[in-house]
Amino acid sequence: MKKPQLLFWRKKKNAHMEEAPQNEYYESVSANLGIFQVILYFSLFAFVVLSFFSNTRLITYQNFYYFFKDLNASVESSETYGSDSVTYPSNPQQSFSLYRKGLAVAGNKSVSVFTATGKQALSKIVNYQNPTAVGTGKYLMVYEMGGTHYSLYNSYTQVHTGKTEKPILGATVSDSGMYALITLSDEYSTVVWLYDSHFSLLSRYNKTGYVMDVELDGEGERIALLTSAMKNGLYQTRLELYKTGKKESEAEIHVGDTVGLSCAFTSSGAVSVLSGDAIRFYSSGGALLSSFSFDGLQMADAELDEDGATVCLKPPSASSSPLLVVFDKNGKTLYQEYTQTDVEALSREGNSVYLLSYGVLERLNLRTKQISKKACNTDQRILLAVNEDEALLCSSQKAEYIRFR
Repeated sequence: MKKPQLLFWRKKKNAHMEEAPQNEYYESVSANLGIFQVILYFSLFAFVVLSFFSNTRLITYQNFYYFFKDLNASVESSETYGSDSVTYPSNPQQSFSLYRKGLAVAGNKSVSVFTATGKQALSKIVNYQNPTAVGTGKYLMVYEMGGTHYSLYNSYTQVHTGKTEKPILGATVSDSGMYALITLSDEYSTVVWLYDSHFSLLSRYNKTGYVMDVELDGEGERIALLTSAMKNGLYQTRLELYKTGKKESEAEIHVGDTVGLSCAFTSSGAVSVLSGDAIRFYSSGGALLSSFSFDGLQMADAELDEDGATVCLKPPSASSSPLLVVFDKNGKTLYQEYTQTDVEALSREGNSVYLLSYGVLERLNLRTKQISKKACNTDQRILLAVNEDEALLCSSQKAEYIRFR
């Protein structure tokens, strides 16, 4: 009987509770905040209406259909791989790229895209000479190296095609969908064309030197141009950093009297630069963070990405072991050891570095510094690191997943 009495007492106490004293200042503040909240709601409504009428050309049934279908493909890309291999049409010339954790295969006659589970999501007939596939987040680009045609795809359809006046020498695509093309020119040695994610021309960069590589950061906010030109009998290389859409550069760096090969933004905002004699890292403002000289060693293979850089160097003597060096996103050396195998290709994903040699695929775990090996067919295979436990070996007709779990 005590429990019901306690409940009755609580109800009775609440029923006879005195009113809390009121404060005019806080009442006034509360009223003003209420008015401000209403203003914010109206502002949001006005923004939505203005955005709707400003982009009516983009708001169509077809775009909504594409959005939800592409969203479904993106969700599937987060799943684990469900197959051991994928097959595709054989073409005389082929280029392979990872796209949304799946595989993209660009050939002379067709473009194929496979999801993360190995299901074919796209098959498009094309007619490209020397096709090259690049892409990360929003779009996959396939362009003709030395030709004038290019096209953009999402996970399941072709979303845009374009044609340049002069031959294409290179291209890049950011996660945001912004992309850039390097072409020849009658007036300049090379020109870089920068486009936004809606395929509209945003900027043009005219260069008297040869643009060896162009790179966009993931957000599409910065662009890097690596340019080499002959001067006094020597090649001189410069790195230029711009905010996208701006004509004036944020930084112009003299890399050295060498030939530039490639550049990349890391996840920290630094820029890695690979040249014929060294690999260098620069801050977003152009300051040199670190430099690693090759000291006469020949570069067997190298890869620059958001995690940093990986390079394999071979001595002139065939009897000597190759040197493998791995850098983090700020240019700090994570690993520097001589390998016991003749490395033909390498690829990195996170804390795993995959090394391809004859008949063997090795994985270096950067955390433990341990090396695992898998015997496999490596003849005329292209190596792609999928994640820290899986790699792809791509041949002319089939790509096989090699797992180290």
